[in-house]
Amino acid sequence: MDNLAQTKRISILKEKMLNEPRYASIEQARIITRIYQENENLSIPKKRALSLKAALENLEISVEKEELIAGNRTKGVRYGVVFPESGCSWINKEFETLPTRDQDKFLVREEDIKEFKEKIYPYWNGKSMEDVIKNNYGKEIEAMAKVVKINQKDHAQGHICPDSALWLKLGPQGLMEKAKKKLKTCNENQKEFYECTILVLQGACHFMIRYHDYIMKMIDGVEDEYKKSLENVANICLNLAKRPPETFHEAIQSLWFLFVILHMESNASSFSPGRMDQYMYPYYQKDIEEGKLSKQEALEILECLWLKFNQIVYLRNQHSAKYFAGFPIGFNIAIGGEDKDGNDTYNDLSLLILKAQEHLGLPQPNLSVRLNKNSSHEL
Repeated sequence: MDNLAQTKRISILKEKMLNEPRYASIEQARIITRIYQENENLSIPKKRALSLKAALENLEISVEKEELIAGNRTKGVRYGVVFPESGCSWINKEFETLPTRDQDKFLVREEDIKEFKEKIYPYWNGKSMEDVIKNNYGKEIEAMAKVVKINQKDHAQGHICPDSALWLKLGPQGLMEKAKKKLKTCNENQKEFYECTILVLQGACHFMIRYHDYIMKMIDGVEDEYKKSLENVANICLNLAKRPPETFHEAIQSLWFLFVILHMESNASSFSPGRMDQYMYPYYQKDIEEGKLSKQEALEILECLWLKFNQIVYLRNQHSAKYFAGFPIGFNIAIGGEDKDGNDTYNDLSLLILKAQEHLGLPQPNLSVRLNKNSSHEL
């Protein structure tokens, strides 16, 4: 493993990411607002499902020619998302000062400020989660604020470790089929949940297909050293819209789509991939044994994912940005540890994950190592 190196591809992508201008984006806010306005008679769960589906189907997308993993929640690499459902009164107050504040600055476009203040904020003022909390607990919060500062009112909280293994096992199509079967037999109270689940999974499949189409159009008639790898990424995106992943590369791409969609759904921090060296290992092992993948290739795919973990950033208010500077998004990965029988679970993928962390030296992901009395000396 000591001879594994960071590739030219990774160096280029890292440099691009760190130098990309960072903007505040209202694109998803525009879509969410439109869907809510068009469906005032529907329940909040149904409106939220339709909003996410519309975002997955309509948000502008982009791909860098060097990328092995596609997908983001904005066209720009590290754009901050205005998310009105959580709250937007602070955005209304601070939008113009985002480029000049002390911490975690964002560039803004004048036309976005105008649209936000004239169309988005007037609709959401009094309707957001922040407003609901204020209306129900306003006096208590006001009293607390005299003693302590209250952070993180500016976006939702995740602190969730989703069932990534189930997502990989079934894929969005498999999950959709499962939801459709449940819908046929569920009681009336559960019906809306499965209807919303199906809507979102339809959007997820469409999202993946859009990346396939975008890349194929991007490489059409172009000869470039990255054309072949980009075409492979496009085919992977199309495959994942139809079936579960079969290869290590497909599994990593599928995992990233899951986390992009989760962040689009709630704009919340701390969604964790968890024990990635365990549920990803069968895909890695199969490809290695069949000669389809080398350790160097696996590392490069992992490092492309590591860069993606650093491309989602949060637009926080001025106060919160001081205490959560540098965009600690909370992608936590745990490697090593024991299985249910107490056996050490360290494997080659555990070490490749450590290598990716060592090579890139970026804030995300958070990396945890589980050590036990049987841990390998190498780990």
